[in-house]
Amino acid sequence: MSTDKAETHAQFADKHGLPFPLISDADAKIAAAFGVARVGGWLPSKRVTFVIDKQGIVRRVIKSELDVDRHVDEALAALAEFAPAA
Repeated sequence: MSTDKAETHAQFADKHGLPFPLISDADAKIAAAFGVARVGGWLPSKRVTFVIDKQGIVRRVIKSELDVDRHVDEALAALAEFAPAA
């Protein structure tokens, strides 16, 4: 999710062949609710990844403005940790 417009998300998803929808928070209401909106609301929100389980419980919060790989690595590790045993 980001504050980009829905059209921008659709173009990104098409370009990268994503098999899931992306959430647009163009008015930054969700970002504000999660405490990641920047002052003024016109700057991009802070880069934070939330791993949320099926019950809606936030299981992991990953914060890093510049290290995108950290978000991916830690989110995947959290998903593996909280996934039901096979």
